Amino acid sequence: MSIALPVTAWPGDGLAAMDELTSKLTDLYQEHYKQLLRIAVLLVDDRAAAEDIVQDAYVRVFDSRTRLRDPDKALAFLRQAVLNRARSMLRRRMVAKKYQPKLATEDSQPDDTGRGVDRAVLKVALAKLPRRQREAVVLRYYADLSEIRTAEVMGCSQGAVKSYCSRGISRLSELLGERV
Repeated sequence: MSIALPVTAWPGDGLAAMDELTSKLTDLYQEHYKQLLRIAVLLVDDRAAAEDIVQDAYVRVFDSRTRLRDPDKALAFLRQAVLNRARSMLRRRMVAKKYQPKLATEDSQPDDTGRGVDRAVLKVALAKLPRRQREAVVLRYYADLSEIRTAEVMGCSQGAVKSYCSRGISRLSELLGERV
């Protein structure tokens, strides 16, 4: 049984092109998984949720691979999918927190098991930043994306990225009590 693919999307042997793209996407996932996971962890502050986000983002990109016109842009789509999934999770958390009764008190000390104290402190400080500032700082400085690429991923202008980063770094400096 053969799979019917649009001729415009897969010139020549469509099945061979599909197999090649599947292989490229698999390699892309293996090569960039850790970086995407770090981005998600910094955005949602929960490793298990971040793993789910990255895996779900990859599955979505993989499932829509037939619509991918330029396979070289798959990493950009994957990053965007991770960011969108993280945003969705944070929105769901805010709604749940708003409507959930306060049943338990928070721990007085953050759980930094298996992590350095600096990382735990930074994670807490990042969580206090507004969402757009946190996204800009994480994408720009942690994921090491250019201002242009960060603007594309966030869906805003390059000037907005500069502003978000500047304000975010300034706020982090205040929160951490040192120059960042």
